Amino acid sequence: MSNNPSIGAAIIVKNAEATIARTLDSLKGFAEQIIVVDTGSTDQTPQTCSRFGAELHFKKWTDNFSEARNYALERMRTDWIIQLDADEELDADSLANINSLLTNPTTGGLHTQIWNVLDGGIESEHQYTRIFRRHTSIRYEGAIHEQIAGSIRQAGFEIIDSPVIIRHFGYAEHSPEKIERNTILLRKELAINPYDVWLSYHLGLTEFAAGNHSEAESLLLSIVNSSELSTEQHETARLRLGQIALATEKSDNVQLWLDFISSDIHREGLRLFIYGAMLAVQKEFQEALVYFSHEEVADSRLVNQSELQSFIEGISTFLNRR
Repeated sequence: MSNNPSIGAAIIVKNAEATIARTLDSLKGFAEQIIVVDTGSTDQTPQTCSRFGAELHFKKWTDNFSEARNYALERMRTDWIIQLDADEELDADSLANINSLLTNPTTGGLHTQIWNVLDGGIESEHQYTRIFRRHTSIRYEGAIHEQIAGSIRQAGFEIIDSPVIIRHFGYAEHSPEKIERNTILLRKELAINPYDVWLSYHLGLTEFAAGNHSEAESLLLSIVNSSELSTEQHETARLRLGQIALATEKSDNVQLWLDFISSDIHREGLRLFIYGAMLAVQKEFQEALVYFSHEEVADSRLVNQSELQSFIEGISTFLNRR
């Protein structure tokens, strides 16, 4: 009999028939138990989950993600839990030797790499605690963009890094309904906690995704220099403010927000790309090509490479005709 810790998966779903099969298929050979909580599907999602052998439960949606996720956690029986969304899949190759990370009694959670597949196939990446011990004190908090790291630490455990990768495909699908839902929930939470930096940050990014640049700018300006932001969040806020400044033709502000160098190749590539776009708008075409030609720009998962090539070809054609 194996002494390896058992691992199960907890998923909440609603009308996810187009993606849930991929999610469940990625858990084969890894999850010893799969709990799916359906919050009101009207499509074939429940049938698909049952076909994959998931334990299906139903719960009325109350505009609170933590409540639904904790409902799933209460039904788990494994030693460890991985939380997935219905538009995500687990990277099987990244799971090698994961058991060695789960046997330390002081470890309560693992940071995983979330790769967001964006429109055009580009990706963004961030860390999130998605694997954690089954423990009565470890529960999600927050109605939206719910967090579990705080309760892990409060329970006396530490959170360590892991090589586990989860790919998220939700951002590749334009979903006005999802953006509107998230915006409503975040605004509701922010009305209760108006000085919450974390809520302002996520609402700012959501407003940016919806094209509401004025609202996004106001929110991000209020928190961009906060010490509560991680390096990744701080740089992302500055990049979004730079993009807003570019869209509103405020060149001086573009330079202000891009006045940093990121150690992350993907964010640095996007920073250089935005700067190059600003120079192109100013008709400084030779200088723009220099920025577009940086290796970081070509390697960045945050830069739409087909758009980049169109810019380079367009500028080069213009310069050759002069």
